[in-house]
Amino acid sequence: MSHIVPSYRGFRLETLVFHNPDAAPEGRQHERLLAVSVRISPASPDEPASSDSKVFRLERVLFDSIGDARRAGDEFARSLVDGILDRRAPEV
Repeated sequence: MSHIVPSYRGFRLETLVFHNPDAAPEGRQHERLLAVSVRISPASPDEPASSDSKVFRLERVLFDSIGDARRAGDEFARSLVDGILDRRAPEV
């Protein structure tokens, strides 16, 4: 399942929520099984997904609900973009 933010500071953000392939099958079936990755690419109104995209996984964190996973992914993607742009900003 993916959730797309069409434009954030010149980037297209796509949060990808999926069942964690490393989760143990025993125990509760739906608890802490969702993992998150984000795809970040330059925002382009005429292209749905850019070939210049990069995918980052939110490591060591699993989620119980899709909503929590999506919100964490959106926040993670925004923090990555903010970090990229902060490094590009000239020092005064």
